[in-house]
Amino acid sequence: FDTMGARGIDDRDAVVLLWLIGACTIGFISFCVWQCATSGSTEYTVTITSVDGLDPALDLGIDRPALSPVFDITVHINNTLYKVHKQCIGEDSSAAVSYANALLGKGTVPAFCAQALGVGGAAATAWTMNVQLPRLLRNRLAGELERGEAVVDVVVRSPGAGQCHRHGCNDKVLVCKAKIGGRSSPCFLRETISDTSANR
Repeated sequence: FDTMGARGIDDRDAVVLLWLIGACTIGFISFCVWQCATSGSTEYTVTITSVDGLDPALDLGIDRPALSPVFDITVHINNTLYKVHKQCIGEDSSAAVSYANALLGKGTVPAFCAQALGVGGAAATAWTMNVQLPRLLRNRLAGELERGEAVVDVVVRSPGAGQCHRHGCNDKVLVCKAKIGGRSSPCFLRETISDTSANR
């Protein structure tokens, strides 16, 4: 039996095994590094900086059945934890403000981006004329405003968000609960598919 030949084969097998172990280790480390570099989440927030036309005594009284509110809003993107791509609110974006499913204001949002590891924001104004609210909702909103507890729904829709294909566009939608007179409120991000022709 050729013990030298067998030993040579064992040595080659050991080298191949060590090479495979080293390659797998390098691959695993590279994957972990890539995951760490790209797994940070982007934070979207909105802030209602000012409101006009919703004074509990002047505007929400029973002698004024129609409301004409105006909301100043700031939309903000914190992308400091994401190291690869910028995140944007695209052209033709809009913001809608509602209370108990009643639309209180709508307006356009300027396009802006937060670069990778950066932040970005834009101011917008949402408004409506002659909104009719049931007395129950008016009284409830007035009480919440007086107590500093009024919260409205803010939805920011960005058609396409820069990602369109033959079958449609992926709209970026931010769904937020914003406290009037409060700090920045976090938003939940979801995407919907819309007809491409509707976003042209």
